[in-house]
Amino acid sequence: MADLFELDVFQAYATYATVVVLKMMLMGPLTAYFRMTRGVGGCDGDGSSNGHTTCRTQTAHDAFSNEEDVRGKSEEQKKKLLRSHPDVERVRRCHQNDLENIIPFVVVGLLYSLTAPDVSTALILFRVFAASRFCHTLAYVLPLPQPSRALAWMTGMVVTFCMAYRRDFREVHAMDEFSQTTMEGKVMNAFATYAVLVVVKMMLMAPLTSYFRMTKKVFANKEDTKLVYPVENLQFVRVDPDVERVRRCHQNDLENIIPFVIIGLLYSLTAPDISTALIYFRVFAASRICHTLAYILPLPQPSRALAWMTGMVVTFCMAFRVLTVALHLLFDLSINAQRSTQAPPRLTGG
Repeated sequence: MADLFELDVFQAYATYATVVVLKMMLMGPLTAYFRMTRGVGGCDGDGSSNGHTTCRTQTAHDAFSNEEDVRGKSEEQKKKLLRSHPDVERVRRCHQNDLENIIPFVVVGLLYSLTAPDVSTALILFRVFAASRFCHTLAYVLPLPQPSRALAWMTGMVVTFCMAYRRDFREVHAMDEFSQTTMEGKVMNAFATYAVLVVVKMMLMAPLTSYFRMTKKVFANKEDTKLVYPVENLQFVRVDPDVERVRRCHQNDLENIIPFVIIGLLYSLTAPDISTALIYFRVFAASRICHTLAYILPLPQPSRALAWMTGMVVTFCMAFRVLTVALHLLFDLSINAQRSTQAPPRLTGG
């Protein structure tokens, strides 16, 4: 595995993947900062109340979500502190968008870097993606008028799709060479194919959400309303059950596909039987597609529950093999260590 870092493309991938993951992690402290500093409500330009909440220049309170965060406060203070704030929710949505885009980039980018791409092309893709995510965050948090945020988001999506296209439809060189010394090549190639398939399927949930928002005229941010109305119109900033259904389906993908990718990679390193591995990968991919169809259409239960449970069982089966192999190796290492310490010293004669 250490040999990978001798490859220029993999070094570039590791650098930019680390940068965007750290940027994603920093959204946590930024959310905490907004919770600690934001008042009860926003103010209009003249400092007056916006009609829904009290102006923060008049009454300043923090915004928390959990009971334990306001422990020791009176009941009246808890009512004021335990609430949501539009600025806090904006940062949380930005963080969620990072999860939905950066994690697929990390997965697809890793597999892409093993296909022996041109270094200059890879650098362009990695740098454009990193820049697009920083621009997206700035456009979301400040906020900047649309379509600035939409263009930044779309740029990152295009980069990831370009890398996924190469992984699926181009001959893999570096992975075959790498697999000869560290893993079963056929299993790893099968995993890479199905991992890219389900990750791309997960990414497509974002454009589907955008489609529902545009057709239903339902938005989460006031600057987004200008996409369908000449000026910002707060009546379009609302919640719609169909949009929320797609968002829940996307969230369920994140909760299930990411564990599959992580455990599936480790499973592929245990040299499993290729036929068994193919069954696992194909069943999981089919279960996630069926789950999405059952969620979006929607289909009557227990169709969605069965699809979700099937994917869970596949991931747990792979995890069981990973743990079994790992524990066996640890046991062998401990036995060998004990034997080496108990072995009598060799006598050298003249």
